Amino acid sequence: MKKRWIALLLIFTLAFVFIGCNGNGGGDDDDSIKPVSVEIKGPDIENNEITLEMNEEVELTAEVTPSGASQDIIWASSNNDVATVDEGIVAAVGEGSATIYAKAKSRQSIFAEITVVVQAPLADPDSVSITGPDQVSLGSFITLFAVVEPENASQAVIWESSDETIATVSNGSVTGVELGNVTITVKVVADESIYAEKEITVVEQSSDGPSSVKIRGENELIVGGSIFLEATVLPAGASQKVEWSSQNTNIAVVSQTGEVTALKEGFVWIVATAEGHPNIMDMIQITVKPEPAQIEFPDLQGYEIIIMAAPHALNEHDPFLEDYIGDDTTEKQRAWRDVEGLMNCTMKVVAYPDTAPWGQPRIDWLNQQASTNEAETDIFVSTTEWLAELVEGGAALDVLEYYQRYGQSSMSPGLKGASTYQGGLYSLIYPPIDGLNVDKGLFYNVNLIDELDLDSPASKFNNDEWTFDDFETYVTEANSRLVEGQTVLSGRPALYYMGMVNSSGIPLADIISGLTNFNHPIAIETANLLRKIYNEIGWGDIAWDAGAESFNSGDSIFQSGDYWFLKYPDRWKEDLWGEGTTKFGYVPYPYANNKSKEEAKTSGIGGACYMQANGRQYPAHVNEEYINLAFTEMMLRTAKYIKEDVTYDPIQKKRNAANNKLDDPESVEAVIFFTKDKVVFDPLYELGGGTIRFTISGAIDAVVVDGEDYAAEMSAIENEVLQAMFDVYK
Repeated sequence: MKKRWIALLLIFTLAFVFIGCNGNGGGDDDDSIKPVSVEIKGPDIENNEITLEMNEEVELTAEVTPSGASQDIIWASSNNDVATVDEGIVAAVGEGSATIYAKAKSRQSIFAEITVVVQAPLADPDSVSITGPDQVSLGSFITLFAVVEPENASQAVIWESSDETIATVSNGSVTGVELGNVTITVKVVADESIYAEKEITVVEQSSDGPSSVKIRGENELIVGGSIFLEATVLPAGASQKVEWSSQNTNIAVVSQTGEVTALKEGFVWIVATAEGHPNIMDMIQITVKPEPAQIEFPDLQGYEIIIMAAPHALNEHDPFLEDYIGDDTTEKQRAWRDVEGLMNCTMKVVAYPDTAPWGQPRIDWLNQQASTNEAETDIFVSTTEWLAELVEGGAALDVLEYYQRYGQSSMSPGLKGASTYQGGLYSLIYPPIDGLNVDKGLFYNVNLIDELDLDSPASKFNNDEWTFDDFETYVTEANSRLVEGQTVLSGRPALYYMGMVNSSGIPLADIISGLTNFNHPIAIETANLLRKIYNEIGWGDIAWDAGAESFNSGDSIFQSGDYWFLKYPDRWKEDLWGEGTTKFGYVPYPYANNKSKEEAKTSGIGGACYMQANGRQYPAHVNEEYINLAFTEMMLRTAKYIKEDVTYDPIQKKRNAANNKLDDPESVEAVIFFTKDKVVFDPLYELGGGTIRFTISGAIDAVVVDGEDYAAEMSAIENEVLQAMFDVYK
């Protein structure tokens, strides 16, 4: 028996030698080649999800990369009561959702997954009804909703307008074209003899009353998770107050700030209704999925994940530094070490080299590194203002697929909007907890305020005394107390203009309508007020950021800027007006006279962010997906540990963070006033890779400083702004 075994072994050995000598190599898989990724393919897969009816089957295939690795796959389902899988054949057996896994047999830590949603067999439709407002303003739109009965019938419908010269309709969105009346009809796709009609009247556009509501945000989450939705009331300038409601509180509930919390699996409609106008609303269907199966973390075999940040800002990102400035030290350290243990890796924060200083040189350095596939970092700290240049130059990786797979819908609408470019997503997540939402505003010299015996500007805001008229009165009074060489305001008039319009709840670049709001009465009023102030009381240095010397030297009270400039070495240093005596204050931009503090908004556009690098060379056991998973898991766990702390108080946590930057208690309260529902998204600051700011600045300088005609100046730049907006959001 032993001799026979040896003979067989010899035959196989010789066969292997002969095959190995064959120039074609026989085409067999090489067991020495390790798989690095798996991709699932199949019909009707959308956003890594497929929907089946009960008893329906679909065939999936899986492809292992590299192609020379073994293509053997182990298939598994997270819930065999919903969907089973056998050699890639998925069978729908029960309502709900399940995760289907395709694991590389030779290395089971390498896998792909796809969500399968199983619906009950569709019933025959009996009827259809339309809900929604009866009026639409000229040039605006409303949203109508069709509900097919019974509930388990197909909800697919066809919309029609009786006269498209009066109003058009698409997917329930009705746009007013001309004054008059029109009939909107909805027909059931499964049986077009079943229909409903609704009379709509197109009326004159109101300058302040609501005409429609539009919801923005994620449309799925996991059981126990939460997401934040934003509601915009149109037209621009209308009250932005909405009332939130859930049509099935057993599935998910929603707070009056738009935070949706999932309770159990299923589908639920979340509704935002304009306050005082029950017929003006928008709805979004949220899919609640089961908690994901335990991730099988890959073994990175000691790989060092590099996170690159500015040399003077390492203490903003590395929780193990003694001078780390975050207030999540314990939680982030724990999450950091968790991931290092789970994935057998290390994470390290390093400084950008001296050859890559802030600004264009850093952008060029990152792009050059990517172009030669010599990226020196896995993740880098950047700003969304550089997004277009970093994407076009190849330095930033599109992480949308990984975000959908691992991010748990945790990115805020503002950051996601600012990080989106032509359909891709280029920022990584922050810990999804409620933090400070202020990005831009007016910053002031507390010492100078005290010397002049002026009220704290932030106290004026906190007391709802910060309208355009209040602001004019305040700066006029402050000016009367100044000595020669001092001014009240400094910085770019364009930043005041954009901030004051945004504070009034109006985005100047409106991604919902695809238009600008340069001609809105509040925008015109803002420009006129700034010109009046410039002419009557003067202005300090008209410059960006740290270039306004009149503010830096303590001769101007106010300076426009970004919140992160505070106590930052390259912007407003901690000892800007003397070591141990420098005191910074913050106040929001003033809001229009027909608004109140409760309606005031702050600009939320993204700003500083983490991006994942293109052009990084990885060993066989590491890939870009694993890097993304490690960073995302660290951020999610940080948030989890914070929320598990019995002493966790989100308001106090925000107050503590504000106290680290500000030296005026009233300013701290002004900062924490801005909850997530009080943020307006206006991409104007960042369009064109930040260059549109300069275009706006040139036009507003001409109006405010030189007295040029506002309408003519803004009309001259509008097409450039619209094209820049189209380039990003097309």
